[in-house]
Amino acid sequence: MNYKIAVCDDENIVIDDIIEKLQSRRNEYEIVRYNSGNELLTAALDFNILFLDIEMRGLSGMETAFKLREMNYDGIIIFLTSHVEFMPDAFKVKAFRFLNKPIDIEKFNEAFSAAEKEILDTKHILVYEKGKSFYLKLTDIVYLEAYGDGTYIYDKNKRVYDTDKPLKYWKEQIGSEHFYQISKSNIVSLLYIADYSKDGTITVKPYSKELALSRRNATAFKAVFFDFIKKNARAM
Repeated sequence: MNYKIAVCDDENIVIDDIIEKLQSRRNEYEIVRYNSGNELLTAALDFNILFLDIEMRGLSGMETAFKLREMNYDGIIIFLTSHVEFMPDAFKVKAFRFLNKPIDIEKFNEAFSAAEKEILDTKHILVYEKGKSFYLKLTDIVYLEAYGDGTYIYDKNKRVYDTDKPLKYWKEQIGSEHFYQISKSNIVSLLYIADYSKDGTITVKPYSKELALSRRNATAFKAVFFDFIKKNARAM
């Protein structure tokens, strides 16, 4: 499966070791590397799993993790460390695992396999694009847009997936828990609606594009949307 994995450590020898262990699993991963917390924080936070050194120069790994969570990064964090005294703070940033340096291959494989299972146990859809497959979290999808026989899927990181399946297919895959079909061409996630105007247009974050709400769906959408706001005020 094509997971995107980030490795952040101020020692290249550690990053190289992690990448070598990942490549030995004979799966297809997209791997990006960073040498500091500040460098990581300026990147697109679209990785599924993050290996993060705690004791980095400058911004520490723990400080970086707190900032990532403040930026709504909800991926898996696996800390790399030589000291166990950092563990209490790790719970505050929802750390998934600790790996002690030097990293044992068996413990690495156990942690990574558990991380993959965690991803699979979360609600996802499987998206095929250009010969690659991706697990896309339902809560990361902003909206879907039909075109011809295919569908564009837009996620919260402004990535667009070009799929050859029709909108009807994806509607069945994602369900209706927090999605609503506003027109023949668009399904939106209620989680990302930034503005709903009286003229029948909907704006979704982080995109500035206005989506048209069909007249036939307007009354029903209004009822569903405001009911969703009431039930999910904290999330909105």
